[in-house]
Amino acid sequence: MYSSDKPIKFSKDDYLSRAEFSQKLAESILSWEGKEESLVVSICGKWGYGKSSVINLMKEWLKISNGETEVTVFEFNPWIFSGEGDLSKYFFEELAKELSTNATKKDEEIAKKLRLYSRLLDLIPEKSGYSFIKDLFLIIGLFGISASNFIEILNVQPESLSLIKNTVFILGFVFIIISFSKDFIKKLADYFDGKWELENTSVSSLKEDLSKNLKERDKKLLVIIDDIDRLSQSEMKHIFKLVKMNTDFPNTIYVLSFDAKIVKDNLNEQAGVSGKDYLDKIVQINFDIPHLRQHKINEILFQELDKILSTLPSSHNNYFNQEYWTNIYHSGFKNFFQSIRDIKRFSNSLEFNISLMHKGDSMEVNPIDFMAIESIRVFCPDFYYFMRSKNTLFTDIKDREQSEKQKRKEEIEKALDKVDSNYQNNLKSLLFVLFPQISTVYENTSYGYEWQSIWNKQLRVCATSYFDAYFTLIPGGAEEELSQYELDSILKQMSNSEQLENSLLELIKDKKIRKVLERLQDYTDDENQISIKYAQSIVQALFNISDLLPSEKKGMWDFGADMDVMRIMHQILRRQKEITKNYEIFKNTIPLSKGLSGPVLRISLESSQEKEVKRLVPVETLKELQILCVNKIKKLKEEGNLIDNKNFVEILYRWKEWDTSKEWESYIKDLMNTDEGLLIFIDKFISETYSYTFGNYGYRLIRKFDYESLNSFVNLEFIKLRLDKIKQINVVQYESKKEAIDLFLSNYDINCLNKESSGSLDS
Repeated sequence: MYSSDKPIKFSKDDYLSRAEFSQKLAESILSWEGKEESLVVSICGKWGYGKSSVINLMKEWLKISNGETEVTVFEFNPWIFSGEGDLSKYFFEELAKELSTNATKKDEEIAKKLRLYSRLLDLIPEKSGYSFIKDLFLIIGLFGISASNFIEILNVQPESLSLIKNTVFILGFVFIIISFSKDFIKKLADYFDGKWELENTSVSSLKEDLSKNLKERDKKLLVIIDDIDRLSQSEMKHIFKLVKMNTDFPNTIYVLSFDAKIVKDNLNEQAGVSGKDYLDKIVQINFDIPHLRQHKINEILFQELDKILSTLPSSHNNYFNQEYWTNIYHSGFKNFFQSIRDIKRFSNSLEFNISLMHKGDSMEVNPIDFMAIESIRVFCPDFYYFMRSKNTLFTDIKDREQSEKQKRKEEIEKALDKVDSNYQNNLKSLLFVLFPQISTVYENTSYGYEWQSIWNKQLRVCATSYFDAYFTLIPGGAEEELSQYELDSILKQMSNSEQLENSLLELIKDKKIRKVLERLQDYTDDENQISIKYAQSIVQALFNISDLLPSEKKGMWDFGADMDVMRIMHQILRRQKEITKNYEIFKNTIPLSKGLSGPVLRISLESSQEKEVKRLVPVETLKELQILCVNKIKKLKEEGNLIDNKNFVEILYRWKEWDTSKEWESYIKDLMNTDEGLLIFIDKFISETYSYTFGNYGYRLIRKFDYESLNSFVNLEFIKLRLDKIKQINVVQYESKKEAIDLFLSNYDINCLNKESSGSLDS
């Protein structure tokens, strides 16, 4: 549940030790003996510092200790009537209602006189009213004269002249009367009604009569006016004028509550004196809200944070590093909180927003970082909105030239300059802890790419992968991104090969497989997350999906999903103390694998590794593992599916390398017996590479023919003759594989003349 920002009403809810102050204030009010006069007391403090709470505690003590026998409490909140017109009228009407509830004859009489006093004050015309009436008669006179002259100019017949002039005059008069405000007409009605009711009673005599009645009361009248600082400037002035005009009411105490700075600023032009001097003429005794000690604010803040953290899944403890929290807290975070209202604003916002950032038992963000970012959103919103679209600015770890670092620093400083000066230094200190990368801009430091993996595991806002989630409030940063819940689900399935495979297949379908393969590499060295005892289940699942992995790459330095899988296997299996166990894992999983690409690529990498220490399996086991792969290749060939494999060329290379029977030759010969088979075969040798373009600002994808690979299996001249013939006489087949044929033929002379074929197929 959210924390209420309302003032407390009872001392049992007083966590700031202000009950004693409120009690002393109440006692001093009761001890005042000014039966002949009034007293004006002010309670001052900033918004959110507890003025209304102190008043409530004071009222509670008055009620408990005195049973309301010594004082009548009348609370008037002018903010409720703000914008409704004359506040004096509402003040006296509300006071009359309060006295009427006491049901004593004397108070009933006072209440009646207060109502009449209010009405009589309301009827006193202001100077502008006299001016309006005078102008009204002038307008009517001018209108009548102008209408008469205008009609005479028109040469209207005499018998009609009088009727027209009168009609025009009456219509004009009605128009002007209609233009009166309802308030003015009501005042006229109230005035005559008031005259009848009050007969010859004047305002001064009625006020004198009221003073006498108040003086004779057994109880003091305590008038509390709160929230004065919320009023408009004119209403603020009106309230103080009201108090000033009625400070001669005896046996009456006014308690005025406001932010002194706001009120003084708004009263500065009043009566040609400063706001301070004007207040000094009205307020006789001033009390400031007791200073709230920082340790008390901290204590309440911790209580709110503990309550919110208790609503999170238990996994949040995995990310709550006490040392890191201490650094965040003392860096500037704690200085945002100067009042209880600051805490309530922050905690209510945090409670809702952080509830969006977990699913099941998975946290999507680091709870410490989220609290820090939320504090920036609440207290420095402009900087928060600046941050949210600046992922690279805050998370980039690339080494840059000094000029680029300077530009980065200037952009951050420019945004900081727009922050409230009270928060600038605190915010800057907080940013340095949240984003270590920023220190590279201000200091001669650097962070390697291994830090991204560490920050990823901690779900930190400084991790490029997690930054956006803190601002979009969507797990992963966007719906198409990978959420921590999805990643945690994968990590929990490592012991069950079938479940893991099914989950990975879903991620392939949702086009998130690259993201999960990249992110899993952050956990491959963590025994708690990925235990080595589940290695066989993991390898089996990865082998099974290997043929279905996407082939596309993201750029020049991206080695694709296949290599992501190889890295995951390598990083897990290298933790194995006895590498013979890895041999057993491959021996068991390769024959059962649904995929061919994974086993072939894994054993190929092991076979090409020159250094023994980097191999995952004993060198003497490689031949056996190669044969297992060849058997799977032959099985797929018999099923007629080998040519469809996305890694066909790589598999063909390994078949040729590992199989002494040379069955690969007969397979290719059979495949190329027909023109259709030939075209399917050569289409597999179109490769994609990236090259720099437009300076260093981007890459360009280039598709070209891989003559060298094709030359490893067949005679290129033989292929050229076949393709020339197809292009000349078989238009349908040419159009079906136009790209492959044109790529081969257009660059053949440059790439293939004088090349010796390493393949044996030439017919």
